[in-house]
Amino acid sequence: MSAVVESPQNTRSHRAYFGVFLVVGLSFGLVGPSISLLADQVGVDLASIGLVLVTYGFGYVIGTQIFARGYDRGMGNRLIGSALLISAGCFALVPFVSARLVLALMFLLFGAAVSTSDVGCNTLIVWELRDRVGPRLALMHTMFGVGAIVSPLIVRASDAIRGDAAIAYWFSASAIATVAVIVLAHRAPVDPHLEKRENETDISKKQIALIVMFFLAYVALEVVFVTWIYTYGVKTGLSKTEAAILTSTYWIGFMLGRFATVFLARKSHGILAIQIGALLNIATCALLYLRFDSLLLPCALIYGIAAAPQFPLMFGFIGNRTSLSGKMTARIVGTAGISSTTLPWLAGQFLERVGVWTFPVFLAATAATVFIATKLITNSFGISEHVSKRA
Repeated sequence: MSAVVESPQNTRSHRAYFGVFLVVGLSFGLVGPSISLLADQVGVDLASIGLVLVTYGFGYVIGTQIFARGYDRGMGNRLIGSALLISAGCFALVPFVSARLVLALMFLLFGAAVSTSDVGCNTLIVWELRDRVGPRLALMHTMFGVGAIVSPLIVRASDAIRGDAAIAYWFSASAIATVAVIVLAHRAPVDPHLEKRENETDISKKQIALIVMFFLAYVALEVVFVTWIYTYGVKTGLSKTEAAILTSTYWIGFMLGRFATVFLARKSHGILAIQIGALLNIATCALLYLRFDSLLLPCALIYGIAAAPQFPLMFGFIGNRTSLSGKMTARIVGTAGISSTTLPWLAGQFLERVGVWTFPVFLAATAATVFIATKLITNSFGISEHVSKRA
């Protein structure tokens, strides 16, 4: 009962977590549009700068498997705030780096810090809001898209003013540091031991494998698109400004999709929304492959709308059926890190060395995997009661 009594004192922490996802979306959205500028900064080609994406993803995995375990030890907002300060420091130093390996090290540390805060927000918001978390979890993930919308335009402005991405990275570092201070000023939620819910079932190795399959594919579906759509646009004849608008259009769609998730999370049709979204992703990839240039902007918008609800809806679905401790959340987010470590790099190699046609084909394959994994997960867990139906 004590956790229930104390909870009103902690109800404002989730608002700080909205801010965390806002600045994380802002910083993540910088990477794809700035990748060519970073390549010029350190004097390598696009294929070689892919090392940055690999180390970022590797750091992401390190954060989930080592540092994020601290949430189950009661570190709470102190760990989130500290991780954000490290993130801010890394981004503040990026414009001064002239060696590819040092740049990779900066993104390694940044990835570890971001994943630590990512696990923390996803775990602590559930601890704080409990059965009311569904729509608010979706809203928190919506803030990621809000932050990312302006990222390509900030990079473009920095490129126009200085010829590099320095202003964009310094702006992001300042925003992250500000939110870190806000988080540290809030009291962390108490673990209400969600794993003891009577309606939970034990999770099998098969179910874990299916969850891994889904999140590996989904993160590739999202991260590969946003990382390389700017480069894809330039390679297909768009100007840098048009490519930046194309990327921002995706983020607008992504934000709209995440906003819609707030309402989808109140219904019992979350799984159906994931499957329809995956099919829409495949359809837009087909249009990209056929090179209907006049449809590039609508494709980016629809792709973002379709992709955005899939992660929070599946996260909520799994969270209602398994023990959502810091360790379990770290496992899910760590899977995302493995995907972001390898698959964006692989897609970049195909795009640079084989041809632009590989980009939509690669994405269509990931969307098909998401669709199949969703079907297998629902067959395994059952879909009689979606977590957000009770929110």
